[in-house]
Parts: sequence; C-alpha cells; structure tokens
Amino acid sequence: MEAPLYPPNEARRVAMLRALDLLDTPSEPVFDSITRLASRLMGTPIALISLVDADRQWFKSKVGMDATQTPREEAFCAHAILGTQAFVVPDAHLDERFADNPCVTGPADVRAYAGIPLLTSEGLALGTLCVIDHQPRYFSQTELDSLWDLAELARHEIFNREVAARARVLTQEDDDLIADSDALFKAIVDQAAVGIAMVGLDGTWLRFNSRLCEILGRTPQALQGATFQDVTHPQDLRLDLDHVQRLLDGQADQYSMEKRYVKPDGTIVWAHLTVAVVRRDGRPRYFVSVIDDISERKQAEAALEALRHGLEERVAERTQDLQDSRDELDAILHNALDAFICIDDEGCITRWNKQAESTFGRTHDEAVGSKLSELLIPFTHRQAHEAGMAHMLRTGEAPVMGQRLELPAIHKSGAIIPCEVAISTLPRHGGRGTYFAFLHDISIRQRAEQALAASERRLRMIADNLPALIAYVDTQERYQFCNRTYATWLGVDPVTAIDRPVLDVLGEEPYKQRRDLLRQALQGERAEFDIESRMGSRVRHLHLVYLPDLSDAGEVDGVYVLGIDVTDAKQVHKQLIQLVRSDPLTGLPNRRAFEDMFEHALARQRRTERPLALAFLDVDGFKLINDTYGHAIGDEVLRAFALRLTSCVRVTDTVARLGGDEFVIILEGLQQAHEADIVARKIIHAFALPLDLSVDMVLDVRTSVGVAYQARGRLSAPQLIEAADVALYEAKAAGRNTFRVVQTDPPPQARVTASPMSGA
Repeated sequence: MEAPLYPPNEARRVAMLRALDLLDTPSEPVFDSITRLASRLMGTPIALISLVDADRQWFKSKVGMDATQTPREEAFCAHAILGTQAFVVPDAHLDERFADNPCVTGPADVRAYAGIPLLTSEGLALGTLCVIDHQPRYFSQTELDSLWDLAELARHEIFNREVAARARVLTQEDDDLIADSDALFKAIVDQAAVGIAMVGLDGTWLRFNSRLCEILGRTPQALQGATFQDVTHPQDLRLDLDHVQRLLDGQADQYSMEKRYVKPDGTIVWAHLTVAVVRRDGRPRYFVSVIDDISERKQAEAALEALRHGLEERVAERTQDLQDSRDELDAILHNALDAFICIDDEGCITRWNKQAESTFGRTHDEAVGSKLSELLIPFTHRQAHEAGMAHMLRTGEAPVMGQRLELPAIHKSGAIIPCEVAISTLPRHGGRGTYFAFLHDISIRQRAEQALAASERRLRMIADNLPALIAYVDTQERYQFCNRTYATWLGVDPVTAIDRPVLDVLGEEPYKQRRDLLRQALQGERAEFDIESRMGSRVRHLHLVYLPDLSDAGEVDGVYVLGIDVTDAKQVHKQLIQLVRSDPLTGLPNRRAFEDMFEHALARQRRTERPLALAFLDVDGFKLINDTYGHAIGDEVLRAFALRLTSCVRVTDTVARLGGDEFVIILEGLQQAHEADIVARKIIHAFALPLDLSVDMVLDVRTSVGVAYQARGRLSAPQLIEAADVALYEAKAAGRNTFRVVQTDPPPQARVTASPMSGA
C-alpha cells in the first residue's frame, strides 16, 4: 500500500479546516442532499463528503457507509487532495497504490473510486466529494462533469463557512484594535498633569480623567451626568457658550480661554481651558477639553499686579521691598506650570524658567543669551518669525500679542513640540521693551486627537472593504454613515447620503420595503428580514439586520444596519429543490413531484367537478432491451420514450417517471370518458413508429397503457393509482401493445379496450 504524501500547504490547510467548524459536527441537510444526488446520478452504492484531517479522514455526509472515519494513510481522498482535478481509480485491485489497502481488501470493498477536491477560496483542498463502487468502473466524462457540478454545490457551502469565519476574525481584530486604542487613551489621559475630558454637544461630561476631578473638587460620580454649565462661574458662562456656538457653527475648530469654575464649597478655581470639536463626516460629535488649573498663576499675577502698584507708590522708600518682591516674582515664574520665556528687542532670551527647562530639554544657562529664533523656532517658521519681530520693532504693532496660538517649537533632541503660546510685551523707558511668552506643551492633546482620527480611519477602511452593507441611521431616519458597498450594490453615494433621509436616498419603493422594520428597530427591537433589490439589470437578494443603538439609559440613539448578499445561496437552494423533484435521466417530474402534483390535481377536481384520468404505462419488453443492448442503450430508450410520450399529450397534462420503465400521465379537465380512450389510442399509435436513438440506432419499442377514469373525484390518489395499475396489468395480459380504460365512478366492470390492430 502506498501512503499518500502531504500537500506543501498542509499546516494552512488543516488550520483552515478546523477554523471552519466542520469536523465532528452533526449531519446537515445541505450536504446530505448532495451525497444522495451523487449516489443516484452516478449509480454507485456509496457517496461521501470526506474531510481530510491531520491523521484521519472524517465523513461530513455519507450514503452507503457505516463508518464515520478511517485512518488518513488508508484514505483514497488523501491522494485526491494532492491535485485540483478529478482523481479516478477504475479498479483498485489492479492499482499498485491500493491493491493491498484495507479499504479494498476489507469490509468496505472499495473497487472503483472517483473524487473531486473541495477547495477553499485560497485553493486549500479540505477534502473531496467522492463516489465508490464495489465493481470495476470506468467513469465517463459526462459522469465526472456531473460529479464536478455537485462538488461545486459543496464548495459553495464551504465558501460561505469560510466567509463567516473570516468575518469573525475581522470582528475580533476590530474589537482588539478598539480595546488597545481605549487602553492607550486611558493610560495617556489618566497620567496627564492637566484635566482632560470628552464633553457631549449639550455640555455633559462623557469621559474625564482623575486630574479633572481634583481640579473641580468633585467625585467622578458627581461629575457623571453633570454639565460644564453646572460648574462654571456665572460671569464666565456667556463667553464660554459663545465660543461653543462658534464651534458648532463651523466658524472654528477650537478655542481657548481663561475661566473660573466653582467648587462645591464655593471656592473659585481659575483654569486655562482649550476646547476642540471632534467631527465625523463633517458633523460635530463631541468636544475634547483640556483644563489646566492656573489658580496659582492667577494668584501670582494678582499678587504681581498689586505689588506693581504698591511699588510705584513706594519706590523711593521701599527699594529693598521691591527687590524682595522681584525675588518672589522670580520664584513664582520659575516654578510656573507653563514654560516662561523672556526676550529682549534683539530677540535674545533673558529669562528661562524651570518648566521651560523640562519642556525643551535645555538648562537655564544653555538658553539665556541665545537667539530665540535659533534655539526654539523651526527652520520652516524662522523667516516668518524674524519678519514679525522686525515689523513689531519698527511699528510697535504685533497682531500676535494677547492671542493664544498653536505654534511648533524645537526640543534639544531635535523633536518638534506643538505648543500653545501666549505672547505679551512689557514696555520699558526709552522705547525698548521686554517680550515674554507662556508656552504649554499640547503634545498629549494632539496625540489623543490623532489617535481618535486614526481609529476612525481604520474603522472606515474595514467597513468599506467588507462584502456587506454597513450603515448607521439616526432617530430622524437620516443616514449618518454608509460604507462603500452602498455604491456598488445600491448605486448610493456614501458621501452625499450623509444627513439625508432614507426615503430620499433609496427612493419610495425601497423605503417602503424597509420602513416598518426600520421603525421597529427605532423602538428598540431587533429586526431581521430578506428583500429583493434591483440596480439596473442586476437583482440581488439581501438579508438585512437592523440593530438598535441603545444608550446607557436604555434610549435608542439610532440603528445599525447590516446587509449581506444571499443571492447565490437562494439560487443554490432553488437548484437543489429542482434536482430533488426531477428525474435525472429524462428530466420529467419524479415520483415525489408526481405525488404532490396528483394530490393537487385531485383537489382541483373536487372543486371544479371536472373529470380526471390517470394513465399508467411502461415499455413492453424493456428487460429484454437492457439484457440485449446494455443499460446505456436502455437509458437512451427511456429518454426517447419520454420525449415521444410528452408529444402525445397536452401542455396542461403531466407526464412523470416513477422509476425504471414506469411512467404516469395525469389528464385533467376531460369532458367525457372517451377522451381518455383517445389519448391512450394516440399513445399506442405513436409507438407504432421506431424510436431514433441519439447513438445512431433505431429500435421498435411498444407500450401498454392502463387508464383509470374518474368523473367526480370520489377515489383517493392511492385508489386511482391502484385502478390504473390493474388496468395496465389487464392490457399486458391481453397481449401487450394495447390499452385498457377503467371508469371508476360506474361499476368497475364497465371497461373499454382498444388495440392498434383492432382499433376497438
């Protein structure tokens, strides 16, 4: 026995097989119908869907086989998965690879084998659809083509499982990405020395760090659900709200201001507030606020101002006090939370506090005396800075004075630091002045904003490349998000759809299909349904799921929309139904289809009270034809017989094959009993001519017909079938090539008999 080799992609192949959750699972109708059809079409006692695991083959579906698995080294299918074409063994006894295989010499008695590899979308062979015979067998190309077609059905189902598995992986990766992003955000924000918060458009605190709670003197529980309006000093609230409105109106992306907050005990907290609006698809979603406690600085500034006035009044006699105050001011500025820098009118640094050392990596001695433009200003901004300084010295005008700006600065390492800058001037006697600036490192805030934007881009990329419709609809039934699949499947531009009603975007009829279930989802109930969608000549069957977006309070904020294309699955289902109800040899309805049709015909007769007849017939001497010319010619005779039989009846009549050479005809809407005689006589005369077979052969074929005629629908289907069968038996007993008609409503002895020879 020759053991099968392993494919070069064995590890990936086994990993994919196990990821699809097919091994060791219960039988499924979709696979069982394929193996039944394979056994029937190929005429083999055994048909299998075999999955080749690392050390075994396991049968997902089986016909004619008791075992559920066999060792891999004995598996014919383990050889079949090494290629992509049909693997055929006509006679295992004559094949060196399999002659002593236990599957050949043992109870399984495998003699002939044909298997089609079942490939994934990446070309990984997971197993086979195979048929097995206990006799030597040379499979024709037509038979192999049929086996390929059935294998395609199994491949399609496996592909659906593969898509679902990949979607689960993508979903898990997306969840992991979001979790990592949230963890990073939390780690950065919670360690910040300033208060950072996400604020809703109505002013509600959504998320915030512990530093914010310290600044405002409130517990997290007290802040949760409160608004910034609740804690803002009344005299500062109007200006703050005006800035917020400018953000909402799109007049600015951020603002900064100094404002006062009120602690629960009435204490005033001065803070420097920077607010940026976060937009999604052009619409404001929430605010990011950075709150720096500047109470000490304000106190220092107030003390400085008071000291300045006092010094002006007492300069003559309080020289020492002035020096002490200057020392105090130096201490305050040196220890301020913002970097404090002074420059003279030559642009040289004269003061450099402790926070400036920390922020820019240079000591006081390294900085003082250096040109500000050379030490801190990036090369790309240096020319503009020097031109601005020259203009200010020449004209005394400086638009940047008193403004809070975002400007880049250079760290000693060469890294660029984004800073928020406030510049002022202190005029001196003689026209020369001192210029000073407070700089605050806003790297953390910018990184948080960039991380948020990057996360949104990643989510958009994932959504746009999934083979599914993904959207979000707000409570006003307006789209707030559509992925790119909307354009390819529905012809909807995902950009122009934003903020537009579903009715306007999809049109009246598609909206009516969805309206009731969309509103059900907006009431908080999940909705799931199938619809048919047309785009030009393309028709898609879509499975849509509407998921309510529930807030923490249980209120519906909108609806998530997910849609997948199930067109192929619908088509496969339709084809499987057709295969199950059709005779594979003649294309006529099979026994199952006939039984359904006959019950419906009898039901119509009971409603209309119009006569009905059932004809039972077979091929005279069919066994002799099979014995003389072989089963292949016998099959050709049955196909030609079916064609000629169909030509003898009306299009409203039903011709079916029950099996072997047995056929039935349902004759509906008859007026008189003699009409059944006419049809039977027409059939007998039709077979007076030889049959032309597709193999360039002509045969004389005759038939016998038994007909049960019923005028009022009193007998059941089994009773009419039995009556027609008895009539056929009598026709054969009368010498074949004739017919008998039995009227079931009068006493059954009233029969009409005719033959092509006698005509009566």
